Amino acid sequence: MKGRRDYSGVRLTRHALDRFVERFGVAPTQAESLLRAALARSRRLGRNPENAAIAVITLHAARVVVAILQQGACLTVMTWHQFEPRLPDFGRPKLPRKRGRMLRRLGEGAPPGPS
Repeated sequence: MKGRRDYSGVRLTRHALDRFVERFGVAPTQAESLLRAALARSRRLGRNPENAAIAVITLHAARVVVAILQQGACLTVMTWHQFEPRLPDFGRPKLPRKRGRMLRRLGEGAPPGPS
């Protein structure tokens, strides 16, 4: 898919893994593999010019995950509602156009989430 990026090879910080467990209810033993699988199908949202961090959007179990990456590491993960007020910091004054279509395309070919 055009625009989809693979960030599964980034270094995952302990903070990012802990937030993934806390916010998305995954088992701590599975957090790293599940987060890497999600980051393999992501799309860049924007870049913060102050610190060169980038925000990427992906899906995990049909839920939106926003990961903040900087210098080859995933610093933290957030839900969409936690990230939305920070959109302007990443060069987006408003919501992305056709967000629903983008999310459907990110989910194409993804393994099904837990039932």
